[in-house]
Amino acid sequence: MKNHRYIVRTTLWLARIWGSLILAFVLYFVIIHLIEDQGSGLAGLTETRELISFIFFPILTLVGLAMAYRWEGIGGLVTTTALLFTMIFSGLLDLKFILLIFPPGLLYIAYWFLSRKEKLIARRMKLH
Repeated sequence: MKNHRYIVRTTLWLARIWGSLILAFVLYFVIIHLIEDQGSGLAGLTETRELISFIFFPILTLVGLAMAYRWEGIGGLVTTTALLFTMIFSGLLDLKFILLIFPPGLLYIAYWFLSRKEKLIARRMKLH
């Protein structure tokens, strides 16, 4: 039981640290992109495909990682889904992208699943 708790807590903190680094890095570039060229902001996104890709990758990924601080399961699901749609929609199947940005969302989902399992085990233990 102690090993299970250790794994659950390690998964949570690994996801939070990795997700925080990605959140800060991507947020920095989104802010720079929005204020570059004398405040033109999203004017550079003229095609619908570019706009949808911009919404999925930086915006929904940032929203999902931020939500994961409070609601791990929902935030991990939003992040993972947004990244999957980005990869499918834009054809971006780069190994670096998958290995660097994908894991925090999956770790949040794993934490949510493991913590639910831990709560179910504790609830069953009280019944006996």
